[in-house]
Amino acid sequence: MTVLIDQLDHSEFEALQIALESHRYALHLNKHDADTLFNTSQLLSSLAECMPQDDDNSPQSALDLLEEAVKLQNECLAIQDAQYTETLAMMKHQAQQETTQGDAGEVNHPGKNELENAQPDSEERWVTIVDPVTLDTLLDTALAQLAVLTTICEVLLAQPHYTRTLSSVDKDWNPLEEKLAVLSTNLPGRAQEVALARANFISAFLEAGYVHRQINGEAYKKGRDTAFAVGSLQLESSVLALHANAQSLLSFNSSVAAVAPEDKQLSTMRWNALTASIANMTAASKLQGINQEEVEWIKDYRDEIHHVCGDASMALYTMGHPPTSYPTAIAQSTQLLKNAQVYYLNAAKLAPPSRRAEMEFRSLVADGLRGGADALQVGAGEKVIEGIVIASSKGKKWATDQYREMAAEGGLIPASLQHY
Repeated sequence: MTVLIDQLDHSEFEALQIALESHRYALHLNKHDADTLFNTSQLLSSLAECMPQDDDNSPQSALDLLEEAVKLQNECLAIQDAQYTETLAMMKHQAQQETTQGDAGEVNHPGKNELENAQPDSEERWVTIVDPVTLDTLLDTALAQLAVLTTICEVLLAQPHYTRTLSSVDKDWNPLEEKLAVLSTNLPGRAQEVALARANFISAFLEAGYVHRQINGEAYKKGRDTAFAVGSLQLESSVLALHANAQSLLSFNSSVAAVAPEDKQLSTMRWNALTASIANMTAASKLQGINQEEVEWIKDYRDEIHHVCGDASMALYTMGHPPTSYPTAIAQSTQLLKNAQVYYLNAAKLAPPSRRAEMEFRSLVADGLRGGADALQVGAGEKVIEGIVIASSKGKKWATDQYREMAAEGGLIPASLQHY
C-alpha cells in the first residue's frame, strides 16, 4: 500500500479517501457482498488511524469512521455465517445423496460419447468463482472487528467524556467474545492468535474504563493480568505475547500515573508492573519465535526489546519524583537512569535509520539527567533538558518534538519537566 501511495500525488489520507469513495459506490450496487463489506470496513479503520491530529474534531471523526467499520463488519459476519451454514447443509445433502446412490449401485457418470457430443451454448457464458466461506474466513472477519474495537478504546483514552461509545464497545464485544471462543476451539492452530488479540483488546478496554472512571485501578490490573494469563496465549514461549504484555504493563503505569499518581497502593502495583515489563522483554530476547510471523517480527524489530526496557526504566525513575515520590525509585534513581541509557543505546545500535536518531536522543536524556548530581532537585532537570535540546545535531525543533513525544507517552518524564 505504501509503495503505491508513493507513486501518487496524494497523501496516504487522501488516497484512502479516494479508495473509500470507490468502495462506497460498490456497496451501493450490492449491499450484501461480504467481500465489499469487509474491504470497506478495513478502509474505514485505516482512514481513522491516519486521520490528521491537528483538528479538534478529529477524535469524533475517527470514532464515527470506526463505528461505521464495526457496523459493516457485523453485517459481513452475519452474511458469512449464513453462507457457511448453507455450505455445510449442501455438503451434508451431497454426502447423503452419494451414500444413497452408492447403496443402490446407481452412481451415474457421463459417458465418453456424451462428453464428446456435448455442444457448447451458442453464446459465451461468464461465471464468477466465489471462494467458499470457511471457519478461517469467519475468524478473519471476527479478528478484524476486534482490532477495530481495540482502536476505538485507544482513541477513547484521550476522550474521557465519550462514555456512550465505551458502552457500545462493551455491547459489541459480548457476542464477539462468544463467537471467538467457538472459532478458537474449532481452529486450535489459531488459538494463540485469538488469545493475543483478545488480551490486547481487554487491556485497551480496561484502560479506557479506568481513565473514564468506570473501574478502579485494582480491577483494571486484575482484569489485565487475567487476560494475559490465558494458557492458549503461550506467554512464556511467544515473543509477540511477551511484547504485548510488556506494552500493556507500561500502559497501566501511564494511566495510573495520570489518574492517581499519589495512591500508595497503586504506586506499588505500578513499580511491580514496570519491573515485570522489563522481565518480559528480557525473556523475549532469549526466544527465537514460535512461528514465521514471530521470526519476521524479531528480524524487523530487534531494537524494540531494548526500547521497551528503556521506557520502563525511565518510568521507574520518574516514580521517584513528586507527586508519587516512591522511596525505592528515589534510592535507585542513578542506577535506573543508567539502565535506561544503556537500553536506549542498544536499541539505537539495532534500529533501522528511521528509528535510530530517536533512540539516541532518549539515551542522551537519560544520561543527561543521570549526569546532574541533583537531578531530582527543582530546576536541575530543566537545565539538563535545555542543554540537550540546544545541542542536538538535528536541530532544536526536532529535539523539542522528540522530548515532547516522550512526555506525551505518559510516565516517562517527571511532571516538573513535561512542559519544556
